[in-house]
Amino acid sequence: MLKRYHCIRKISAIFLCTCTFLSSGSLSYATPASSELEKRTTELQDDVDTITGELDSLGTELEDTAAELKTKADELETAELELAAARLNEEKHYNAMKERIKFMYEGGNLSLLQILLSSESMADFLNNAEYVTQISDYDRDMLTEFQDICANVEKKQDELNRQKEELSKLETRLKKQKKELTSRLSETSGALEDYTNQLKEAQAAEAAVKEAKNADSETIALMAAILECEAGISYEGMIAVGTVIMNRVGSAKFPNTIKEVIYQPGQFSPVRSGKLDKVLQNGPMPSAYKAAKAVLGGERNQKVKKCLFFWASYTGHSGINVGDNVFW
Repeated sequence: MLKRYHCIRKISAIFLCTCTFLSSGSLSYATPASSELEKRTTELQDDVDTITGELDSLGTELEDTAAELKTKADELETAELELAAARLNEEKHYNAMKERIKFMYEGGNLSLLQILLSSESMADFLNNAEYVTQISDYDRDMLTEFQDICANVEKKQDELNRQKEELSKLETRLKKQKKELTSRLSETSGALEDYTNQLKEAQAAEAAVKEAKNADSETIALMAAILECEAGISYEGMIAVGTVIMNRVGSAKFPNTIKEVIYQPGQFSPVRSGKLDKVLQNGPMPSAYKAAKAVLGGERNQKVKKCLFFWASYTGHSGINVGDNVFW
């Protein structure tokens, strides 16, 4: 009779906790909604794509500028050679002209005056005078031509130097822009990765919350029982164990229901030892029901909010100590 009384009492406790849980209203969840994170992730991905496109365009522009710089450098080298050749021709012709004038005006019997006075007739005199004039005109024209060539080449050289300087400045500016864009890309990619991870966590947490919302009395009792088995009487320890269980529900590495997570082969020792069945048979303690309700309602132990595993403290493993367990 006494045994039957205890049994009825335990069933009543389960029913009371279940009703309290189901009537507790909406589940609390502090993490940003996945829709918000998904929007921000999309924005960051667009930024990454835009910056990558800008970097590609900038890279192409840099390559074109470098190629143009090389072309201008080659043209400048050619212009310098042309200028050197023109100056040599100018100097050569100038020296030849001086020698001719010196010869014609100062040279022995064949001076300019003798050439003119040796004319046999007026026609011959005019022809000789024209010849002398032609030589003089030729020298003057050639000298002017060489001077014009030098001036044009120098002008071309100055223009090429100006273009080369502008291209060098453009190349420096483009390299600076590329460095800045690369830095922005690195920062944005890092932020994208961070938000992507946050999105995965939020989606996992929301999936766990959805699972908790659909929890029936059997699931609540199962959660309470495993919390009691793994954490003993420590309420904080129960919440920590419950956090790990819900983290597993929301992880792609584990099953996606509470029951499947708890009964996954080789995971929870109370399942293997039969201790879980005994606690379910006798009924979990009230504090375990309270902790189960809190966990299924969205409460998490912040110390172990990202943990997926735990060991008993006596095993000597390192990690985050909560209650009688070490989490990692």
